[in-house]
Amino acid sequence: MYRIEETAKKTGLTKRALRYYEELGLVNPSGRTESGYRMYTDEDIAHILHVKNTRDLLGASLQEIKDMMDLSHKYELLKQGYYQEVSTEDKLNLLTELERTLLAKRGFLQDKLNKLSELLADYDEKLTRIARKKQELQTEIEIKKEDS
Repeated sequence: MYRIEETAKKTGLTKRALRYYEELGLVNPSGRTESGYRMYTDEDIAHILHVKNTRDLLGASLQEIKDMMDLSHKYELLKQGYYQEVSTEDKLNLLTELERTLLAKRGFLQDKLNKLSELLADYDEKLTRIARKKQELQTEIEIKKEDS
């Protein structure tokens, strides 16, 4: 197990950030020493890196990540409930709730994807304008060379 200093080094986060992640419910150290120091396992570190990568990759806020984690947890609980001995009607209700949960997660990701697509389209437009202007300037330079 690792103390917070070692965990901070392994994850590239500050100790303050790790405490803040814990405060938000994104991370829970697996244990504490008798003195109350947080102790993290390799599994905890992998989870922290997943949260960090989600933040960086999706540009998601920590609250958005928390919401996604809550939806994932809800999905797992509902999935477990489905496999218990329940009536067909209960299974149908569970499947409907599972569907809602996944649609919510999918909607979040689709919104991020749409924003990224808009950003890419904006960059593509700018790059096209730059290429056009460069071509105009190159042509102007060539004409000046021919005239001299």
